[in-house]
Amino acid sequence: MKAIFLNTWGGKVFEPLVRFLRESAPTTDFFCLQEIFDSPYARTVSWGGHADIWKQLSAALGDFEPYYAPAVSGFDGDMTADFDLSFGNAIFAKNNIPIGAHGQFFICGEDRAASPVNEMFPHVLQYVRFAREGKEYTLANLHGIAYPGTKRDTPERIVQSQRALDFLKGEKGEKILGGDFNLMPDTESIRMIEAAWMRNLIKEFGITTTRSTISYAQYPESDRQYFADYAFVSPGTAVTKFTVPQILISDHLPLIVEIAEEKRKG
Repeated sequence: MKAIFLNTWGGKVFEPLVRFLRESAPTTDFFCLQEIFDSPYARTVSWGGHADIWKQLSAALGDFEPYYAPAVSGFDGDMTADFDLSFGNAIFAKNNIPIGAHGQFFICGEDRAASPVNEMFPHVLQYVRFAREGKEYTLANLHGIAYPGTKRDTPERIVQSQRALDFLKGEKGEKILGGDFNLMPDTESIRMIEAAWMRNLIKEFGITTTRSTISYAQYPESDRQYFADYAFVSPGTAVTKFTVPQILISDHLPLIVEIAEEKRKG
């Protein structure tokens, strides 16, 4: 089983992003994406993201069942939108995988109304539940609080991690949690997830950055941040491979998790 987590940057690097997803699709079971816009209008937002990226990706990934989790409406991440627009997460599940349940909940903020960009900008955790080879899984897709941009601890970020943990502790079977957490590795917000019971694959596999050279080019070397994205799994999840390739499809890199599935005896 393979899952790919990626902050898409709203499809700002559109053609390379779509090509990567299409080329990855035959060997991928789940795409867990962040910064996904949905709009009836084929236009760009103020900073270059594609307002109809949800529609475009749904068409490109025809062999997948799409699940959209809007977090905020009428706001493009930088400014109020003067047209119909929502912003959130998306999970694309391969059509041959029966999804037992799916949903979302707020890990920050409480509604989808347009909001100033601050620590309380609405963010959601999205999830799907499914079974493979007799084993139950919960796959969770998180886009974390973006401000302040230092990616250091704040009370809101501590609450974000706690809400994610409280949810996963109540889930049966194995858990996979990933996405753009907007956190540095040495924060308490990350340590508390590690301390609970989750394996940090970024640390375990010695990953040195989750940001692309597109991100580096925007800042002087002294201001560059090399981490934002994480993948965590429960102890019983048999990870066979974890890679974060330097592919120029966003200002973030894709996190690719591969998991062995045990065959039932008999």
